Amino acid sequence: MNQITVTTVDGLPPEDCLAIGYRLTKPASDFQREVMGVLDGSASSATPIAVWHHDGAVVAWACSHIWQGSQTLEMFTDERHRGRGIASALSASLLAAGVLERGRIVQVFSETTQMIARRMHFAEVHRYERRGSDWAIA
Repeated sequence: MNQITVTTVDGLPPEDCLAIGYRLTKPASDFQREVMGVLDGSASSATPIAVWHHDGAVVAWACSHIWQGSQTLEMFTDERHRGRGIASALSASLLAAGVLERGRIVQVFSETTQMIARRMHFAEVHRYERRGSDWAIA
C-alpha cells in the first residue's frame, strides 16, 4: 500500500529519518546533514517534506527550503521506484499543502526536478549545479 505524508523534518519518525539519511540522500549533502542532525538531536528543522511510503517503508521524498530568497523544490526517489510518477505526486502534495507557490520562482538542483517543476507551471524555474564549493545557474 502507498501513502503520502506531508510534515516537517522534525515531524518525521526516527525510522524515516534513518531511511532518508542513509539511503535516500546524496552522501554529505546539506539535506543529509539536516536530517541526521534531527535524528541525533543536535538540530531542529521546520523544513516541510512530503514522504512516500510503500508497504510501510519510505521510498521517496520531496521538500522545499527558502534559499537565496526563493523557494526550492528538492526530491529523491529510490532507484527501484523511479519512473512511476512518485516525485511528481509528492511535489503536487507540497503544492496542495501550500508549501510551494506556483506564482513564485522555484529553484531546483537536478534536471529531473527541473522537468517536474516546469510541468507544474511555476512562474520561473532556475536550475543550479555545484561548481567547486559554490552553486551556479546551470
